[in-house]
Amino acid sequence: MDTIAAISTPPGEGGIAVIRISGDTSLDITDKVFRGRLLPSKLKSHRVIHGEIYDGNSLIDEVLLTVMRSPHTYTGEDVIEISCHGGRVTANRILKTILKEGARLANPGEFTLRAFLNGKIDLIQAEAIADIVNARSLKVQQCALSSLKGQFSKRINKIKESLERIETLIEAFINFPEDVVVDETDIYVSIKDSEVQVETLLDGARYGRFIRNGISIPIVGRTNVGKSSLFNRIVGRERAIVTPIPGTTRDIIEGTVEIDGICMTFLDTCGIRNSQNEIEVEGINRARKVISGGDIIFLVIDQSQPLNEEDIAFINLLKHRDVIAVLNKSDIKKNGKYEIPFRNVSVSAKTGENIEKLLDLVRNEFSSLSRDIFILRERHINILNRVKQSLEDALRSDTIELTVYDVKSAIDSLKEMTGEIRRQEVLKSIFSQFCIGK
Repeated sequence: MDTIAAISTPPGEGGIAVIRISGDTSLDITDKVFRGRLLPSKLKSHRVIHGEIYDGNSLIDEVLLTVMRSPHTYTGEDVIEISCHGGRVTANRILKTILKEGARLANPGEFTLRAFLNGKIDLIQAEAIADIVNARSLKVQQCALSSLKGQFSKRINKIKESLERIETLIEAFINFPEDVVVDETDIYVSIKDSEVQVETLLDGARYGRFIRNGISIPIVGRTNVGKSSLFNRIVGRERAIVTPIPGTTRDIIEGTVEIDGICMTFLDTCGIRNSQNEIEVEGINRARKVISGGDIIFLVIDQSQPLNEEDIAFINLLKHRDVIAVLNKSDIKKNGKYEIPFRNVSVSAKTGENIEKLLDLVRNEFSSLSRDIFILRERHINILNRVKQSLEDALRSDTIELTVYDVKSAIDSLKEMTGEIRRQEVLKSIFSQFCIGK
């Protein structure tokens, strides 16, 4: 392949910048621009040398140059990495010099694409690299790293290999019926086992979505029950206005905190009530939309007062949702016990009493988000659903010939997931999401 180059570090000021070069002429190009004790082409693989980069006779910078020889590199090709002083000017000057000597500017994700095309990683692992780069929380990084190390691919390949054994057995029976004995019950049991494994991965997709996107927790309730005070207490800084005047919050205010490695976004909403104020009405409409998209909902109730019609309206509105009733104002005399069809905890947003107990309820609900959960992309989910449908069709097939057709269809779908079967539009979509230099 031709030789590509790009700056791998983010633009802007920093301690160092790294220029990455990959391809057949990487060593030849760097021999032309590097001056040091040895030429890069004379170094053994995975060695670092100190020297200087020149554009002709003009010194650009003092650098550390790392030589990594094929095939034991990220891309599978000869790779050179030049570490120079940070900042836009120096790195760009070195890159321009490298390009002038015959390299081509890399496209977004092209280094990782070459790693895939050269068999260093499969398509699932390539996607995991992007997930690591874009990780917003510890849990995302851990799950993506697990996929990069091949754990998700192993699960997919295990299912594929089981189905390939079934395919081979059925094909042998069809071609040599007198010589091959097939127990159809065993075949259908094996297909069913593969279907269960696919369903397990799909069931985990819901939790993977929580890991990737975070958890949305709207804080709702009638006006002036302490929603904004609770929001400020959890988020840890005063972002919402807190006053005794009902209807103060007229817009949705968001605050994100990382709890046990998962991003949780709390949304302070206005109270839902009849109002003639156009701005407040708009806030109420937005609150309804936020409620519909919440993963868990905090329903705040002022326990110093009896339930009123607005409280009851909220309870009825949310009775089929995942709700934690937050009985606020425990620092004031309580009004007594409430009959509420939700988990509940008594807190004081003012003093902080039992706030951790409230958050523990959320932690417990998502404690199953372990490292065994994989972050499934929409592409993975769509393919797994196709596999599941093919296996269901195989189990319902009237003949062994139709069964093997559906099994083959499932195998091809799994190969598409790992990249054994390549579709150019899929590759283009995946790798275009990477930054230049990765």
